[in-house]
Amino acid sequence: MLAFPDFLRTAGARRFFSYWDSLPKDGFAPDRKDFSPVPIAPLMPAITILEIVSDDLIMQRLAGTAVCRAMGFDPTGGNALDLVAPEARPHYLDLLRVQTGIPCGRWNMLRVRRENLVERAEALTLPMRHGRSGHWMILSYFGSIETVAYEHGPYEILAYENTQWIDLGAGAPDPA
Repeated sequence: MLAFPDFLRTAGARRFFSYWDSLPKDGFAPDRKDFSPVPIAPLMPAITILEIVSDDLIMQRLAGTAVCRAMGFDPTGGNALDLVAPEARPHYLDLLRVQTGIPCGRWNMLRVRRENLVERAEALTLPMRHGRSGHWMILSYFGSIETVAYEHGPYEILAYENTQWIDLGAGAPDPA
């Protein structure tokens, strides 16, 4: 078992990390075939799965019902990059490259606009392989923390803040 990251703010994020840690690993990440939603059924509404196809295509493979409700639509099947503000995309792609290059876990506070509110949300993202395609996948848990402003506009991830890296056995980058 890995050391439990002490910066996780919500009980859901802690339970999600424990579940991921319990999965069998080939190297330092589990394979998609070993992920089952059954053991974490109460968390599934707040979970997403992304498949990194290329720098231009991050396929949204799953979006839980709470995620869909927060967005106001179901993004499943779409390009997750379309949900990230254009000015935040280069930073997001850099985070993904680092995360899958090591591999390691990542925790961020996200700044997200939804329903004319700007909120901060905890995001815990953990790597997973997709053995059939050879692509990396990102398994994420989201927990809303607080409303910080009112701003008109569609759903959009505005920024990735306060990145904390999690050593999953292969190392992790130095804190920013």
